[in-house]
Amino acid sequence: MAGAIAEAERNVFLVDDDNDVRGELETALSLRGFAVQGFGDGEAFLAAQDALPGGCVVLDLNMPGLSGIDVQTALAERDSAHKVVMLTGSGSIPTAVRAMHAGAVDFIEKPFGIDELVRAIGRALTQQRQALREASRRRDAQAQVERLSERERDVLAGMVLGLANKIIAYRLGLSVRTVETYRAHVMDKLAVRSLAEAVQIAIDADLAPRGDILRTDPAA
Repeated sequence: MAGAIAEAERNVFLVDDDNDVRGELETALSLRGFAVQGFGDGEAFLAAQDALPGGCVVLDLNMPGLSGIDVQTALAERDSAHKVVMLTGSGSIPTAVRAMHAGAVDFIEKPFGIDELVRAIGRALTQQRQALREASRRRDAQAQVERLSERERDVLAGMVLGLANKIIAYRLGLSVRTVETYRAHVMDKLAVRSLAEAVQIAIDADLAPRGDILRTDPAA
């Protein structure tokens, strides 16, 4: 995942039907150290998107065929990690709001200075790095939790809820000593030394109690 994060740090994908504008931006951004790839329309970009590395997508709002908003919507439907900066020569406040609500990092009106675009791309790439790190942490946590037995996950869920061992034992129908043993196994398998570390891994893994297994009254 470290490689994927590093790879995404300088990638920019320009989607604009104006060949002159796209060519000028490709040159300007390349001179700023970005790895730039251009597309003449939204359809061409979406056809290639699955095979592209991470990066920032600079989208023209008004294009024949799929508009920038259409492409942005398609990226969201694909749960794409690509971050979007939207460009327009005829923008409006409602359109800008719609783009931002759909997940665009920034919305820039033409004409603009290249420094303004570079700053927006920088923000987009920073957000992507953060998202990739969070996704990596989530996958690692889920893999760690998967190493636990079902009962150990139940005990960990109780730990996340802040329950004392005797309460976990009561709600799971176990002895306190058995819960203490499971808890020790949890700490060992997760390779942590503190409750806070174990709870953080469980939270990162989106661990939730199985059904009503930790309900207040087991007899209910």
